[in-house]
Amino acid sequence: MRIVAFLLGVAAASCQVEPATLDIPTADPKVFREKVYPILLADCGFNTCHGSKERFFSIFGPGRARLDPMTPAFDPPTPNELAHSYTRAESMLIGPHGPGSSLLIRKPVPIVQGGAGHKGDDLWGGTVYDTVDDPHFVVLYQWATSVAP
Repeated sequence: MRIVAFLLGVAAASCQVEPATLDIPTADPKVFREKVYPILLADCGFNTCHGSKERFFSIFGPGRARLDPMTPAFDPPTPNELAHSYTRAESMLIGPHGPGSSLLIRKPVPIVQGGAGHKGDDLWGGTVYDTVDDPHFVVLYQWATSVAP
């Protein structure tokens, strides 16, 4: 019995892994407000998609769902809507190999181009962006990674 306990102790000690550090990206909030937010609002902020409080990744603003339903539909984005949308988008930039491998970057593009699959694909399997060369995707990728795709 002592030999079994000893072997289990050795096995457990040899399986210990150094804790990995989590690199939490910080993406430029000014670029988000001026370039990325309008794209996410137009391409992702639909009420049945990411314009819903039930979805973790959510975008609120003019012409879409409003964070505060009392805000007139086409008023400029409120500071709370911008902050909410930014923090949700920024939190989606964590990926196993940095922001370029994050779900925010991989979900909207085809799987054959490194995408991750997306329930937002249309009835014919079309993704949000047909290619990683789509101008909207390029802006999103550059904001997330600070490099061109």
